[in-house]
Amino acid sequence: MKNFLYGSLILLATTIASPTMAAEVTPNSLVFQGYQGGLKSEGIPGYASFRQAVFLGKVDAETLVKGAISQGKLDPGMANDDSYIKEVQSYLFLLRANGSGR
Repeated sequence: MKNFLYGSLILLATTIASPTMAAEVTPNSLVFQGYQGGLKSEGIPGYASFRQAVFLGKVDAETLVKGAISQGKLDPGMANDDSYIKEVQSYLFLLRANGSGR
């Protein structure tokens, strides 16, 4: 019982000390959130309009990352994370390649 309580306290302490950060949004889920209209309040359209904006180059990786940061979905430091931004670009490229953008 003592070990159980001790383990529970450690788990609670680590949860409080390092809460789930918004930076855990994967590049794939960020693009999907954009597609679903989750960044509409940041001027990023959803659904068919999102696909068209991506196809026309009006929405890019930096736009999505900045929008997610503004909504508190991503840690502000992610704006400078080149590997994260490149992964977002890759998913946007796949979206462009798999659809006409119309």
